[in-house]
Amino acid sequence: MTQEPFYRQMYHALAASIKEGTYAIGSALPTERELCEMFDVSRHTAREALRQLEQRGMISRRQGSGSTVLARTPSVRYEQSIQSIDDLMQQGSASRLQVLSSEEMAADANQFASQITLVSRLPCIRVRSIRYLRNDVRPLALVDVYVAARNKTQTRRLLNSDTAAQEIVATVDPVHLDRIEQAFSAVNLEEGPAKLLHARPGDAAFQTIRNYFDRQDRLRVVAHSLYQGQLFTYTSTLRRHA
Repeated sequence: MTQEPFYRQMYHALAASIKEGTYAIGSALPTERELCEMFDVSRHTAREALRQLEQRGMISRRQGSGSTVLARTPSVRYEQSIQSIDDLMQQGSASRLQVLSSEEMAADANQFASQITLVSRLPCIRVRSIRYLRNDVRPLALVDVYVAARNKTQTRRLLNSDTAAQEIVATVDPVHLDRIEQAFSAVNLEEGPAKLLHARPGDAAFQTIRNYFDRQDRLRVVAHSLYQGQLFTYTSTLRRHA
């Protein structure tokens, strides 16, 4: 298993210390120089760890004044850091889905149903769900999953709210996948999705669109998700090839 970068390890250690009260709200963190000595890291690593804390609303930083603790826990409730298909599947296990409805979609219903029916030449089933963090009753995301139904058995399972989620998981099993194509964008919530997310129309949302292709290069699933913008962050790490 790949070890986390030093700045992430340092971020987690500092966040834990803040949460435990080692650094109280309103107090100052050690200086960058002191943190470098404490963690035996470079100034660049220390600054990135502090940036992570600031990004999550736990500290404020002012040049010449150091870092001040603002909150004991991050203001962002959900973070995705995905580098592989396996990472994506593991992220799903950190939350739960409540299926709201399932229906067969006409090819001209919207762009995603059209994509499924035109590319796969199979019937399209849409399963609409709300994603929640575990042990949290507040809605995090509205998730519409469009599946190319291969046979009557799969169609029946997708149209059954008791088995729809399990069937989707089986369909996007990494063993059967070749790749996932992703697109991200910032959007404003329309009235319908906003109501389901307990938000206001026009609120900012983080939109993800993922196309799942099997090992025969066939499009099997399109997943369209709308995350409440103030509750979600997406992170990634870019590495230079040797």
